Amino acid sequence: MNVLISAYACNPVNGGEDGFGFNWTWQTARRGHRVWCITNPDGRAGIEPFMAEHGHELSPNQLQFLFVAVPAWVQFLHRWQFGVYLHYMVWQYLAWKEARRLSQTVEFDYVHHATYGSLQMGSWMWRLGKPLIFGPVGGAQRAPEAFRAFIPDWFKSETMRNAIGWLLMTFDPNVRQTLRHATVVLATNSETADLARRLGARRVELFLDSGLPESFFPAVFPEREVSPTLRLLWLGRLFPRKALQLALDALSRVDRRIPFHLTIIGAGPLGPQIPGWIARYGLEGRVTWRGAVSWPEVRTAFLTHDAFLFGSLRDSFASQFLEAMATGLPIITLDHQGAHDFIPAAAGLKVPVTTPVVTAHALARAVEYFYHHPLERRAAGQAGYEFALTQTWTARAARLQSLVIPLLQQSAAHRMAAPLEDEDENATAGSPQLARA
Repeated sequence: MNVLISAYACNPVNGGEDGFGFNWTWQTARRGHRVWCITNPDGRAGIEPFMAEHGHELSPNQLQFLFVAVPAWVQFLHRWQFGVYLHYMVWQYLAWKEARRLSQTVEFDYVHHATYGSLQMGSWMWRLGKPLIFGPVGGAQRAPEAFRAFIPDWFKSETMRNAIGWLLMTFDPNVRQTLRHATVVLATNSETADLARRLGARRVELFLDSGLPESFFPAVFPEREVSPTLRLLWLGRLFPRKALQLALDALSRVDRRIPFHLTIIGAGPLGPQIPGWIARYGLEGRVTWRGAVSWPEVRTAFLTHDAFLFGSLRDSFASQFLEAMATGLPIITLDHQGAHDFIPAAAGLKVPVTTPVVTAHALARAVEYFYHHPLERRAAGQAGYEFALTQTWTARAARLQSLVIPLLQQSAAHRMAAPLEDEDENATAGSPQLARA
């Protein structure tokens, strides 16, 4: 098939949206389709070396990248928050113009809007009149207001985000048109799935946005010797909504007789506050902050700890959950959003999100449980490992194709049947004998 992929973020060197965009593109081509990917020039520095090294794995011209740039003045404004939205909106328009030009010479079987994965920003690609795969997208998840004390910039990061999302969904017809025209909307959490349906999506499927290469996995499930100290790992960018402070609050409530040690890996604006938080919660000597480390060190950290403690207040789905499960780490987290939908119940302990005190107490009890039950801890790690094996990029591309191809066949059959039905009606109306009968 001929496939057009819209991937604003697309770079094999990076994780997150960049990695998502590239992996959907590369894996679709690896499945034998001919792929055109329209993307932002920011990813060129990673894409071109990758293709120089690995392009021989595909047939000639099987995968082509088209780099669409925005005007210089839009690029200049990108340094401010409002400019980020503007940059993406202008790029989408220009990408659609390029796609329209391309579709005059290429008959695309379907279009996949891969990134950004934002329901509120929609996609211009529905205007091509081709079957559209929209997603995976998130956006409807919100940080629970009861926890706003952990997000001091609440107005900027949450209130304004929610307001902009409401404005886009209310006044930008592109959002509703995207959802109504999409053959399928892939949603990264139940909140987004429900919102997509309310806004008119015809078919919505829960679909994880994260994936892993086969090379990330240990060859077999990694066994861990029981340590006298429960080794906990927290990994993420140090933004308020990632709620590191909530994790520290929870650890301050763990039975003092239980030996544990938390390793924090990550950098960000909240870094300077970590020493003060450690002192405030009485965790001196029980927490180590390592800052940002290399990717091999991250993987080693996953393999040398006993449980992954992470509870973001707002996330489609944190990709580090999948990385932790792939290395056999049981999960301790909050039971909401993508974590609720995708982390298997057997793979860890998910606590209710109610009030900060109640939730912190529940996280503390989860830590205590895993300390006292090493066999259950191992079983949870095994369940997570088995789930992660189903989420390699190869497996995810295969699942997407198994979902998409029947939908394309149904769509084609519907288009072919519609004219026949009209002809039958016209023949009936124009036949005196049939009319009398």
